[in-house]
This record gives sequence, structure tokens and C-alpha cells, in this order.
Amino acid sequence: MRTFRIFNAVYAAVMFLGGVALLAAWLLLDLHGFPKGLCQGGGFTLLVGSVYLAVTFVWRGNTDSSGIEYWLPSRDRTDKP
Repeated sequence: MRTFRIFNAVYAAVMFLGGVALLAAWLLLDLHGFPKGLCQGGGFTLLVGSVYLAVTFVWRGNTDSSGIEYWLPSRDRTDKP
């Protein structure tokens, strides 16, 4: 499971760099027409996809790797009805 998480982190970084490279190519080469749309659409899509992967890499849910649920303060309340 740990290898999969590391793969996601590396994949998100590569996607981010690819998106930045496409947007930089569009801005630096002053593209027009289809190449402009390809660089814009691909660049923004890769950036959004990399952010999504990074968030799923950081967010772990409410269980640890052994399947035990994390402690929640709301479960220790003494004033429950």
C-alpha cells in the first residue's frame, strides 16, 4: 500500500510539471489556433488532475493501514442523550 501512495505522489508531481510545461510553451511560443487550445486545455487539465491526486495522497480517511478507526472526540462525549 505504501508503494501505491509514493507512486501517486510522484505521478502528481510529474503531472504538475507537465501542465506547467504546456502552459509555459503556450505563453513563450505565442501559439494560436489548435496548438494554443491544446496547450491551454492540456495544461490546465494536468494541473487540476495533479492537485486531485495530491489531495487524495494527503487525505487518509478515518482508518489507519491496519483498518482500525481513528479516535473521534465526538465519540467520547458524556452528554449524549
